[in-house]
Amino acid sequence: MSRVLILNKSASSLKNARLQRNSTYSNGAFCAVRRSFSEKRKSFSAGSANLNLVSLVFVMVFCVCIGGAAYLYQVNDIATKGYEIRDLENQIQDLSKESKKMEIREVELRSMYNIEKASQDLNLVNSNDVTYVEIDGPVAMR
Repeated sequence: MSRVLILNKSASSLKNARLQRNSTYSNGAFCAVRRSFSEKRKSFSAGSANLNLVSLVFVMVFCVCIGGAAYLYQVNDIATKGYEIRDLENQIQDLSKESKKMEIREVELRSMYNIEKASQDLNLVNSNDVTYVEIDGPVAMR
């Protein structure tokens, strides 16, 4: 709505200004853009831009459909990733059980009983006389 500047502040001039303002608004004199709303076409026109109510509803429905599709995609993606995570957690548990079994097997194989048994199976002989070589000069050691 446009505003009218009133220079004379008398009561009669205020009435005249209101009457003039109402008549000029109805004629469209002070409006920057002529706006009209037609009941027949159900459209709103502002100058050269026409926004049809049907096209506005179509755009809104289109946006809702796009939002719904994006929501469904995200929910499906999250559910799929949940199943993948559960499978990976099960694999981690299986591998940790297998790792513990291998550690137990390693301890068993390193036990003195198994070493003595392996030496007997391979016909190894216990060494009785051990001699050490001693060098008195400078020797480089690794």
